Amino acid sequence: MLVQALIGFMGAITFAVIYRAPTRQLPYAGMVGALGWIICLTTRERWGEIGGVFVAATAVAFCSEILARRRRQPVLVFLIPGVIPLVPGGPAYLTMLSFLQNDYAEALVLLVSTGLLAGAVAAGIIIASSVSRMYSRAKYVRR
Repeated sequence: MLVQALIGFMGAITFAVIYRAPTRQLPYAGMVGALGWIICLTTRERWGEIGGVFVAATAVAFCSEILARRRRQPVLVFLIPGVIPLVPGGPAYLTMLSFLQNDYAEALVLLVSTGLLAGAVAAGIIIASSVSRMYSRAKYVRR
């Protein structure tokens, strides 16, 4: 599990560097990516691959919102690198490969699976972002 956490950490840091995140924020972006990857691995055994990706994306988005406020950075500094380990790149590649090899039945199955995984990532981000925004607005209105 430690190796998997390190893989998520390095993947997130790599994309944070590519997207030119501030140098001081790289370890935090890496920790968000590692957390998301570990949550994905542990929850997909119980809730399936799509459920695990959804829970992990939601956790990554919440952590990104919290870190953005505490570190006074844009949310995307932590969110984009944190979500990168969850992106279904492998299934997308296998989908295209199946289409190119004229295995249309397998390609359609993989296409639906890839779409559901990508949708789970998007839904997790949207839900966490919406809840966070509602909380901050309610906090602002009370003052």
